[in-house]
Amino acid sequence: MPVTATEEAKQRVIEAGIKLMETGLIARTWGNVSHRIEGGRFVITPSGRDYRSLTPEDIVTVQISDCSYSGNIKPSSEKGVHAEVYKRFPNAHFVIHTHQEYASVISACKVDAVPITGGMLAGQVLCGAYALPSTKKLQRNVAKALTLTTNKAIIMKNHGAVCYGANDTEAFEAALQLDQACRQYIEGTYKSLTGEQEADAAALSRFALGLSCSSPEPASRMLYHSSRTEDGFLLFDDSGSELLARYDELDAAMPEEAWVYQQIYRTHKQINHIRWSGIPEITALSQTGQPLKPLLDDFAQLIGTSARNVALSPSEVTAALKSSSAVLIRGKGALCCGATYDDALAVGMVLEKNGKAHIGAKLLGQVKPIHYLESLLMRVVYLKKYSKQAAATS
Repeated sequence: MPVTATEEAKQRVIEAGIKLMETGLIARTWGNVSHRIEGGRFVITPSGRDYRSLTPEDIVTVQISDCSYSGNIKPSSEKGVHAEVYKRFPNAHFVIHTHQEYASVISACKVDAVPITGGMLAGQVLCGAYALPSTKKLQRNVAKALTLTTNKAIIMKNHGAVCYGANDTEAFEAALQLDQACRQYIEGTYKSLTGEQEADAAALSRFALGLSCSSPEPASRMLYHSSRTEDGFLLFDDSGSELLARYDELDAAMPEEAWVYQQIYRTHKQINHIRWSGIPEITALSQTGQPLKPLLDDFAQLIGTSARNVALSPSEVTAALKSSSAVLIRGKGALCCGATYDDALAVGMVLEKNGKAHIGAKLLGQVKPIHYLESLLMRVVYLKKYSKQAAATS
């Protein structure tokens, strides 16, 4: 039996969703993919589903005109954003909404547009005004930005980016070129301000944060990652080194974080995995002693209204994780926690991106976190809806 155009479009959407994850343009189910089909419609990824689990039957068909759909599977909550692209650009047949790293960094900065000198995005990429995700206001803000540009990408403030093309290849190329241009914009600003020839991540971070040369250097030792076991926990690092610890059997030979991890596992039963993040940006932020607040909405959803900055102390770290899934460890980086290994990885990815956004915003003039009440609302919605949905389909 021949494959129909709709079935082929659905398969391309599934393949693109997996590619988004593999290229690091999204974490978890953040971001979405759609493909225009005949009859004034498009097919799009469903809401809150792991892309690796999708089948063609899970991909939802939506009307461009009013975003209506049929069936029990809900389409992505950002379907309206995709519809706005298809309404305005007849040659657009593929749309991807990403939470990619450097476009997200720019989205948190006091920047209205990013100038781009070459490639398919030559000219400038506009930044649409902020609104809570999945709202009509966000859709209207995207629509307004789209009326002001013919470029194949726009940045959504404190959120991510929308990129489109005649096909999936062109849409992905737009996303990749956008991230490269946003990175060059940040690094170029640093070079212009300092006269440096290179934009070393550690030096850029320290400069943006005002950490002087006399400030103490961060601890050089990497902390161990960890996973809960039946009667204790495993410590491991990226080189493959492992240490097995049992509750109440820790000794002086154990690294100091072992006592912290023991207290975390005993206090927070939902935490089974802990990832240490020590990238230059997070390490520099940990030196400031200040909490990291949401500049990006996926941080508010997945991590909370703040990641506190505390000493490597069992009591302080455990208390900080009561209302957050991540905590900065003063001078040492951060701990990112989750119920599953993938959860902890996603927390780390979002924390690091938000940390880079804070440094980028500081470099470009103003750090303005998302309002506390909006962050709290997003966190509550995520915990009550999307996390349960992800768990049910994983």
